[in-house]
Amino acid sequence: MEEVSEILSSYSKIVNEALEKYIPRAVDESKLEEMLGKAEYRYEPESINKGIFEPLWDLMDRGGKRWRPALMLMVYEVLGGNAEEIAPLTIIPEVIHNGTLAVDDVEDGSEFRRGKPCIHRIYGEDIAINMGNTMYYLPLLVLDKMEIYRDKKLAILEEYVKTMLKLSFGQAMDITWHRGLVSGIDEKQYLQMTLFKTGALAGFSAKIAAIMADAPEEISRNIQKFAELVAVAFQIQDDVLNLVGDEVKYGKEIGGDITEGKRTLVVIHALKNLPEKDARRLLEILNKKTADKALIREAIELLKKSGSIEYAKNVSKQLAEEALKILRDHLPETGARKRLELLANFLITREY
Repeated sequence: MEEVSEILSSYSKIVNEALEKYIPRAVDESKLEEMLGKAEYRYEPESINKGIFEPLWDLMDRGGKRWRPALMLMVYEVLGGNAEEIAPLTIIPEVIHNGTLAVDDVEDGSEFRRGKPCIHRIYGEDIAINMGNTMYYLPLLVLDKMEIYRDKKLAILEEYVKTMLKLSFGQAMDITWHRGLVSGIDEKQYLQMTLFKTGALAGFSAKIAAIMADAPEEISRNIQKFAELVAVAFQIQDDVLNLVGDEVKYGKEIGGDITEGKRTLVVIHALKNLPEKDARRLLEILNKKTADKALIREAIELLKKSGSIEYAKNVSKQLAEEALKILRDHLPETGARKRLELLANFLITREY
């Protein structure tokens, strides 16, 4: 685990330098003109700083694992490239990811993110939503600052549109399920939702690297699938940590998924395998959207009783093994591939 932390730290340094270079901490009129063109009338930068860049950097400065951009750099290296060559592009998945976190936290009514109050709790829901939406587009400006062949730029933009649709569809599934608008969700549907909501951005990260490395179509397709599967395994592990993780290490409230009534793999499996009376009680607690600690503990005990937490851990492990097989079947054994393998294993065994 220590080795992976050191590897992630070295890649995070590259990513953080790119963020500082291409995402301003504050803008003035000349910076806005550089970004958006000459004002038709007159720019007013203070509102943009208070409404976008101040809360944006509040969130970004809290850290995070930066594993999606690290994945991009590792994939580029395993395909024969030098990580520094595509370092600016790492801000695309990282800024988009953080934008989704800010908006998701509003939609979920969350309290904490990375050990601090969520952005909407500090700045308000309106600012958090608008800032998050801005973060979906802002990092794409980096494409105009890099010398990239037009066909590669277009390929990245096409993949970006597909990715954003998948993210939105996955979020729609997640929201309607925990609002109780759709019932009878099965495991395969959960996996598809997670493939959209979490897998798509990881796959996009790998795809950018493959595009920039001129990887053959088969390699590109398989490396993207590897990344998507690893991300789904990561999300399942996150669902588990939300129930039985260490709150200090995890950085979010334990049992938050119970309060939100989320239909995670753990919940779906438990509802199917618990005795009818217990399943009804679990569903009752989930539908309450309760923050009552006693009820949350009761729900977690029911999930433990069902064996669903261990089941979810095993599914996560199986997905990671499937991902690693793809990696080993299609890429040569190198130091770069070894780093990808270490990252995949870390993401499903982590405690934070």
